[in-house]
Amino acid sequence: MSGELVMERFRLLEPIGSGGMGVVYRAFDERLQRHVAVKEIRVADPERVLREAQAAARLNHPGIVTVYELGERGGRALLVSELVPGETLGSLRRSGTLTDRDVAEIGADLCDALAHAHAHGVVHRDIKPENVIVRGDDGGGRRAKLMDFGIARVAGVPTLTATGEVVGTLAYMSPEQAEGLVAGPESDAYSLGLTLFECWAGENPVAAETPAETVRRISDPQPGLEHFRPHLPRRLVDAVDACLEPDPERRPTPHELADELAAAIPKLDDRRAVPAPPATAAETEAVARLGIARLAGLVALAGSLALLAGPAGLPGLALVLAALALPAAVLLPARDAASTPAGGVLGALGLAGTGPALAGAVASSPPSRAVAGALTWCWALAVALALGAGSRLGIAPRAGSGWESSASEAAASILAPMAEPAALLGLATFALGAVAMGWILAARHLPLAALGGLLWAAGLGATLRIVGNGALGERPLLIALAAAIALAVEHVRRTPRPARTLAASQERRISFP
Repeated sequence: MSGELVMERFRLLEPIGSGGMGVVYRAFDERLQRHVAVKEIRVADPERVLREAQAAARLNHPGIVTVYELGERGGRALLVSELVPGETLGSLRRSGTLTDRDVAEIGADLCDALAHAHAHGVVHRDIKPENVIVRGDDGGGRRAKLMDFGIARVAGVPTLTATGEVVGTLAYMSPEQAEGLVAGPESDAYSLGLTLFECWAGENPVAAETPAETVRRISDPQPGLEHFRPHLPRRLVDAVDACLEPDPERRPTPHELADELAAAIPKLDDRRAVPAPPATAAETEAVARLGIARLAGLVALAGSLALLAGPAGLPGLALVLAALALPAAVLLPARDAASTPAGGVLGALGLAGTGPALAGAVASSPPSRAVAGALTWCWALAVALALGAGSRLGIAPRAGSGWESSASEAAASILAPMAEPAALLGLATFALGAVAMGWILAARHLPLAALGGLLWAAGLGATLRIVGNGALGERPLLIALAAAIALAVEHVRRTPRPARTLAASQERRISFP
C-alpha cells in the first residue's frame, strides 16, 4: 500500500509497525500538509471497530493521542491519528533513562488522560508501557500520551497467546478482564497501577513465561511495591498497591491516584535511573566486579594509611586522612566520595560555596548529598587548620608545627576543633546546602532553578556569616558563581538529544496486542 492515497487525502509513505491486528503506516495528509499515522486494522467486523473508535475520537485531551479520521477500505478499518515525537514508555524503561520522578510525572499525565476518558464514558482496556508514548524532555518535563483506546477488545484479540510465547497484553489485564468480564474504569486503574509498578520495580510481578502461569499469578496476591523499592514514599507505595486489589471497588480512581503521585513528586529522586529489568548474567558479573573493585579500593586506602603511619613516619597525617577518607569510602559511591576532598580544598581556599554546590550536583540522593556536604566541610576545615586559615575563620588556631608526625597533636589541633559549636554549625550548613542544591537542580524549569540558585546563594552566604567570625560569607558573589556553574552544568547535562519521531521508535517496537 505504500505510495497509495487512502480516504482521498492520506498518502501512505512507509510501514512503521505491524502485528496481529494489522499494519501502521507513516502517512502524509495532503490536505492539511502534516504527517500522521494510519493504522490499517484487519478484523472481521470493521464497522464495529469504527463504532468503538468514534468514542475515542471524541476525546480531546493533551494526554491522549488524537484520532483525526476514521475510514474503511476493502473490509479493513482505517484509523488516522497524530504522529507523536518520542518513545514508548516500555522503550524508555528498558533503556534505563527514567528516574523515579519521571515515572510519577508520567503516571500523573496518564491519570489525567484516564479521568477525561472515563468522564466521557470511554474505557481504554489495554493500558501497558507499549501503549504509552512519551515525548522528549524539552525543559518542561516529559509528557505522556495514551494510544489505542478500546481497539484491542472490539477487535476480538485473544486473551491467551500460544504456549511458550512471551505473554503480552495478558500481563497487564485486571483479574475481571482476564476472566472475560466487562472491563470498566476500575480495570484501567489496575492496568495503570501495574504499569507504574513495573517501571518502579523493574519487573512485572504478573508476567510469566507461559499464559497459564500468568493467569494464575493474576488471581494470586501480588508482592507489594515496597518489596522491590522500600525507600519510596509510603503513601505512594500504598496507592500503587491499591490499584492491584482483586476487588475493583477497592481500587483508587484516576483522580485519587493522581493526588498521591503529585504529593510524592517533590520527594522523588530525579537523577538516578529506576531499576532496569532483571539483570543478565553478564550484568550481574559486572556488578560483582564493581563490588570487588570497591573492596580493593578500601584495602588500598587502608594500606596507604598504614604506610604513612609506619614507614613514612607521618601518623598524624595518616590519622587525619583516615578520619576524612574512610567515612566517604564506606558511606558514598566512588564518584560522590571523590567530590568531597575537591570541594573541601576549594572551600579552604576561600571558595566557600563550591563545597555544598559540588556535593549537591554530584551526589545522587538527598542522604548522599547530606553526607557529602558534611564531609566536604570536614575536608575544608582540616585544610584550613593545616594551612593556618582556621584562625582567620574564627574557628580554631593553626595546627601546631609537626602535627603530621604526631597522632596526638593531629587529634588535638585538627580533629578536635571539628567538634566545636562553630564547626558543627558549618558542617550542618554545608550538609543542608548540598541537599538544597540537589532539589534546585532537579527543577524542570530553568528560570525557576535560576531563582532557586539565587535564593540558595543568599541563604548560604547569610548562614556562613554567623559561622566563626563570618569570613566564609564575605564573598557572596563567589557563592552565587558556584551556584550558577552548578546550574549551567546541569542544564547542559539535561539538554535533550534530538527527539526521534514515533515513527522511528515504532519501526522496531510498535505491535498490536
